[in-house]
Amino acid sequence: MISSLYNYLSSNGETQLDEAKPDTEKESELQKPVKEQDVKGAVSTAEGDECPTAFRVLFLSSDTGGGHRASAESLAKQFEILYPGTTYDLLDIMSEDGCPPYNSIVESYKHLSAHPQKWKFVYEVTNSRAMEFIADAHLKVMCERAIRSRIMSYNPNVVVSVHPLMTNVPAVSCAKISEETGQHLPMFTVVTDLGSGHCLWFANAVEKVFIASDQIRKLAKIRGKVPDEKLVQSGLPIRHDFAVQAKNLGDRMSSEGKAYQISVRENLGLRKDPNEKFILLMGGGEGVGSLSSLVDALYVGFTEKGIRATILVVCGRNEILREELQERDWASVIKYRKYAQAMPACFVLPNAMNVPLVSSAGCLQQGMIVKKLQKIMSSTSLAKQLTHDTMEVPLSTENEENKVVSPSPYSDDYMYHDDDNGEHFFENETQHYGNINAPSVDIEYDLTLVEVIGLGFVTRMAEYMIAADVLVTKAGPGTIAEAASVSLPVMLTNFLPGQEEGNVDYVVDGGFGAYRSDADPVEVAEEVSLWLTDDEKLTELSVAACAKGAPNAAAEIVRVIGAALYAGSTQIKKLAMSLESRQVAKFHD
Repeated sequence: MISSLYNYLSSNGETQLDEAKPDTEKESELQKPVKEQDVKGAVSTAEGDECPTAFRVLFLSSDTGGGHRASAESLAKQFEILYPGTTYDLLDIMSEDGCPPYNSIVESYKHLSAHPQKWKFVYEVTNSRAMEFIADAHLKVMCERAIRSRIMSYNPNVVVSVHPLMTNVPAVSCAKISEETGQHLPMFTVVTDLGSGHCLWFANAVEKVFIASDQIRKLAKIRGKVPDEKLVQSGLPIRHDFAVQAKNLGDRMSSEGKAYQISVRENLGLRKDPNEKFILLMGGGEGVGSLSSLVDALYVGFTEKGIRATILVVCGRNEILREELQERDWASVIKYRKYAQAMPACFVLPNAMNVPLVSSAGCLQQGMIVKKLQKIMSSTSLAKQLTHDTMEVPLSTENEENKVVSPSPYSDDYMYHDDDNGEHFFENETQHYGNINAPSVDIEYDLTLVEVIGLGFVTRMAEYMIAADVLVTKAGPGTIAEAASVSLPVMLTNFLPGQEEGNVDYVVDGGFGAYRSDADPVEVAEEVSLWLTDDEKLTELSVAACAKGAPNAAAEIVRVIGAALYAGSTQIKKLAMSLESRQVAKFHD
């Protein structure tokens, strides 16, 4: 049943360690390597017990989205810091040893995530107790022996799953390996979701389940029946750079925080005006979606409101977009959008410049004149004519070459016409379909106010988030957790149905952002503009983000796992309870 479902739809047809940011002494303690004598002094061990100072860690993950691998790598980094000499491997055990359809989950995910409604259907159908039982039974019968053999080939001290499909059966395999070898092989699950969690995450056979939020805790208890003593609310594990930058930044809105933010901007080679606002715009590793339209809307919105800003666009693998942004004619973008804003809502200008201008439909939809005009407006020749006929009016200012005036296409001199060949254009002639009554858009703009910088793959993301005042992004859990760790307000514009819907609630209910669909980029720009012109609002959002941030989650998770490996259940319970009590105190403050 599951195989048929995937094949058809893939065809063409954190106990919460998410504590308040630690002071300098606590944070340096988190990053200090753990020594054997430190742990032995904390809790007694049985005579003859071997206490290694380094581990062999096996992470179970898959490239179904970038978040799973990123979480595994952040945890691996902390193992290397806290337990020097540790080695690790990342294994996609389903691609290696799974049976159909699980062995093709990477390819299936790429297809389904590009078709959100298909993804939603698969997610909702499989996210049920019945399908969980079927999937577990299927995998145990068909794949468990191969999975067990594969895990044994790595000879790990500990197995850590960061993927929902790699919890139940691998946990069974680890238990059987322990029986066969006489040496306990512990397994832990780190849930990499913030607000929505698939039922396959919550396997009871593991030592601990690390979760990032109260929402996931509720799901784990209701859907997975995971007892409280196995839940460790840690926050989402993110890259070590964010812990370093969060410590350096401190209070983002304080004078010291602002001074550090300016120094980071200078280090990144960005403009140095302390009054300038910086927006970080992200669309995922492929740089896909509505990035281009969002950039245009933000540029026009900021220019109209006189907001001096830099828009940093993370294009990822989309090199074409990055190069195009460098050459984009921003004066034409403004003129083109002003035409759209002056037009009644039932008309849509052609997307000749990758700018969806009017998305709503309404007035006079059934009229023959309207239908004729809609046909006209879909003509690419009209787009060329619009660009050709607009005028730049010299202004007597020192930056007159950077000023633009946008004349209205609806003055008496601009009418819609057909020529003998059926081409459509604006021209001052007597025969026409009618003069549309729309407001004039003869407004002067300073094109030096807003700078757009296209970035490829970013390796200094923590610094760019420090430099930014607002993050505009899709609702990926890792990106949200990274932003919160450095107190950065978040504007969400898109999400995968099912999987990421809860992440939107996490941000909105947490008070550190909002959701505006990228289907209406103008609305996104309007809301972000409001934030940038209201320092009190930005401060409110930043404080709320700080409350949700967990920059040291990865280190704390690794410490709990390390304590378990060193000293067994007594020390892990002690450390988990300590971290849990700090989190409870935080929420009561």
